[in-house]
Amino acid sequence: MAITQIYINLPVTDLEVSKKVYTALGGTINPDFTGDTSAQVSFADAIVVQLMTRETFASFTKRSTSDGPIEVINALAAGSREEVDRLADAALAAGGTEPREAQDMGWLYNRAVDDPDGHSWELLAYNPDAMSDGRS
Repeated sequence: MAITQIYINLPVTDLEVSKKVYTALGGTINPDFTGDTSAQVSFADAIVVQLMTRETFASFTKRSTSDGPIEVINALAAGSREEVDRLADAALAAGGTEPREAQDMGWLYNRAVDDPDGHSWELLAYNPDAMSDGRS
């Protein structure tokens, strides 16, 4: 496979507050790629979020940035329902918001957390063996 990592670049209004939310979601700040206007948050070797002030983000594109309607929902898989709850609760305590109630489908449990800029993240834990239609 040619793709080895995913980098998600996000514009943020308050870098310090955003760093708190993303570390509460389980990420680790990489100091080698973090400064006054940008912070790299690693969730795994292959999953990296680059938080940038809106001004820094704008320097990478000629298009205007969104500050309203949702365009994408990112998802992070956790090992258990308890881990989903722990991470969601930590993110909420750090300044995130919960746009809807938790969803429990038996085989899939998830919670949504929005960062202070409205970037939406689903935290999920699933058991494909518990799916009623046999899909996995």
